[in-house]
Amino acid sequence: MAHNRVAILGTGLIGASIGLALKVSRPQTQIAGYDASGDNLRRAQAVKAIDRRASLRDALADADLVIVSTPVGAMKALFEEIAPLLPVHALVVDTGSTKATVLSWAAELLPRGVRFVGGHPMAGKTETGPDAADARLFQGAVWCLAPLPTTERDAIDEAVRLVETLGASPYFLDPDEHDGLVASVSHLPYLMSVALIGHLGRERSWRETASVAAGGFAYATHLSESDPRMFADIVRTNRDNIARRLDLYIAELSTLRDSIQADSPELKAQFDQARSLHQDWLAGRAQGQPAEGENPLPTTRSMLTGSLFGRFGRDKEK
Repeated sequence: MAHNRVAILGTGLIGASIGLALKVSRPQTQIAGYDASGDNLRRAQAVKAIDRRASLRDALADADLVIVSTPVGAMKALFEEIAPLLPVHALVVDTGSTKATVLSWAAELLPRGVRFVGGHPMAGKTETGPDAADARLFQGAVWCLAPLPTTERDAIDEAVRLVETLGASPYFLDPDEHDGLVASVSHLPYLMSVALIGHLGRERSWRETASVAAGGFAYATHLSESDPRMFADIVRTNRDNIARRLDLYIAELSTLRDSIQADSPELKAQFDQARSLHQDWLAGRAQGQPAEGENPLPTTRSMLTGSLFGRFGRDKEK
């Protein structure tokens, strides 16, 4: 089913990027935007991610695709609001960073028979808002999908085609499995960055420390620039998985500390293994990346340069 009338609820980075990508693939698509922030709505329209600003009722009227792209913490209340307004034929897809809680809200609050598929694009930037939106943001990215048990197969197939239209690869996961995995590779790295800048920044010697900090520190702490509200919602809705992953990471740090204190001859082997694991991961990811020029996988060098000069996550100017 072609989606000719789209409602994007939440016009921040992800919502606006979806709008831009839909316009590239199907210029005739009419996109209505709704956001609690009037400023976000105006900026989304200015960058042409949406065709018009709308009230919630107006945005949903006759929509055949509804994208819920608000912060996770706002989704429960939004589901309650949209439940009586959803067209029965509309495909509803969210983009929240956690899935178990979101799907439980959808099952509880949305109408029986709703064509809902939970989603999470594994793509983003530390920059926020529609001004940072990019039609190519999802090119080559994994897009996690977690349908409700009651969602019909045709709706799931529609969600797959949507994801592929946006340039991403659909990846089906159980909601609990999704939350456990992203706690490791998405949520933990943010908290590592927060802890590193936080504990050093509170020390009396921070001014002197900061004066000698360079590329490595910029790279390691860059994720702390991510949207604080988004991550506050994430940790509230994925507490157990994140706490467990923090415990495992703390144990790994303790082992590393003990090896350092003991001047262990195995330290170099640990460092070699870490480098090998990282290189193997990058090589595996690169195999699934699109051709050069289509948002290729960044190198450590390019990410370091971006961290220092404010261009991290942005395409070079043409």
